[in-house]
Amino acid sequence: MSSLVVLMYHALWRDAGELEGIDAPDRPYALDQARFARQLDALRAHRVAVVDPTALARPDRPLAGVVLSFDDGHASNALLALPLLRERGMRGVFFVTTGFVGTRPGYCSVAQLREMAAQGMEIGGHGHTHRFLSDLSDADLVDEMQRSQGLLAEWLGAAPSQMSFPGGRYDRRALDAAARHGFGILHGSVPGKVAPGPLPRVLPRIAVRAGMSEAAWLAHAQGRTSALLRTQATQATKALARRLLGNAGYHRLYQRIKG
Repeated sequence: MSSLVVLMYHALWRDAGELEGIDAPDRPYALDQARFARQLDALRAHRVAVVDPTALARPDRPLAGVVLSFDDGHASNALLALPLLRERGMRGVFFVTTGFVGTRPGYCSVAQLREMAAQGMEIGGHGHTHRFLSDLSDADLVDEMQRSQGLLAEWLGAAPSQMSFPGGRYDRRALDAAARHGFGILHGSVPGKVAPGPLPRVLPRIAVRAGMSEAAWLAHAQGRTSALLRTQATQATKALARRLLGNAGYHRLYQRIKG
């Protein structure tokens, strides 16, 4: 495999009670812990390298394999994902919504973020309130960036260099604001893979969903073009709906369908 694929995970769960504790609109992205463990083992069995996310800051080195990323900062990232990664000597990047930390039930505490960082995981920004950045005023956009970057730097002792855009939504203003606030490596949610050479300004990612078959998951992890084309076609349909309905309208429709 000569390309790089960034896989996007969210929450994990062990039993029906934990699954019920995850907000209904987020459950399509929540994975059974045992299934996640099998996926990690499948990467090793199929000789797909798990790339240390800090290597993204060294574009002079060829990167091939997968980067494991997690959005939102759910507590299961620390309680369930971290032990499985450490057992296998793997590292991931965890994008945290700072306004949820220590305040929203089911999400990481500052102590858990520090433990993940101490165990070699990369902690990145995911906004402060999880609002879609392209919908914000200039002042609110700057506030989101400042709070996200500042709180993570305060909690972890180092400013984060990576971020993912909440909901994958961004515009030119968000790109420029991210760069001004020290986020040099940006992750989106448009499906794709990264070819050898300079990294794109916004990295594509593959969302791992509960309904994704193991065969489809492996095909994406291996960067197979046929699987990516099917996912890109689905994403293009959703993108058209977002343009017609707007971010807020599309999100309300999604919540009604999934709620």
